[in-house]
Amino acid sequence: MVTIRTVMVAADLSDLSSMVMDYANGLAIAWQAQLLVVHVVHDLSYFTGVYTSDTPLPELQQRLESEAYERLKALCQATLDTQVRYETLIVTGRPVVEIHRLMQEHNVDCLVIGAHSTNKPEHQLFGSTAERLIHQSPCPIFIVPPRKLSSFVSHG
Repeated sequence: MVTIRTVMVAADLSDLSSMVMDYANGLAIAWQAQLLVVHVVHDLSYFTGVYTSDTPLPELQQRLESEAYERLKALCQATLDTQVRYETLIVTGRPVVEIHRLMQEHNVDCLVIGAHSTNKPEHQLFGSTAERLIHQSPCPIFIVPPRKLSSFVSHG
């Protein structure tokens, strides 16, 4: 029998994140697993020499990390059940690389991640993070699809 002890949820802090967290919360409760809540802040050092601003990149990077920590903390408080044991991690780097590294480092048994629509140009060119993780994952992945926007219009 497969035992799920650690569930990792990769939260990109988009509008889809609360739905992804709801699924991760449910799985953690059902499996009595610990939840590892992760957000990857993009590494701004890639923009050295390209980005010009009055704010130095290291300072901007620190601001992004601090903001991500606060937003992730609020997301956890708003969506996770009090009986769920969880840990939050903010890391800096490339999302696919960092998520994969953390999955191995923390012996993750299941990854929960949201998928965005494929109509974004960057997804058509490079593929989504979820799609790339499927090919590298050492464990099963639970993918939450993007919400379908309803074309239903209420007529009061």
